[in-house]
Amino acid sequence: MVEPQNDSNLAGARSRRGMFAVQCAVLFALFGLAISNHASPTLISDAVQAEYAASNMASPALMQLAQPAVVARTEREN
Repeated sequence: MVEPQNDSNLAGARSRRGMFAVQCAVLFALFGLAISNHASPTLISDAVQAEYAASNMASPALMQLAQPAVVARTEREN
């Protein structure tokens, strides 16, 4: 015997399908705009380079630790 599905399960499934459809529509719209605009590849490339610019930084130069110029010595009394 097959149990009837209650309305809350059907509503949840419909809303998940609806959200997936909206996300796909937005994705296709953005993809279409990127393809139709001739300057898009340059803009996208510049944005990616700006995002990852910090990862291409040169290693910092080694620094010399500060050392005192004069060594202070104490003498013991005999």
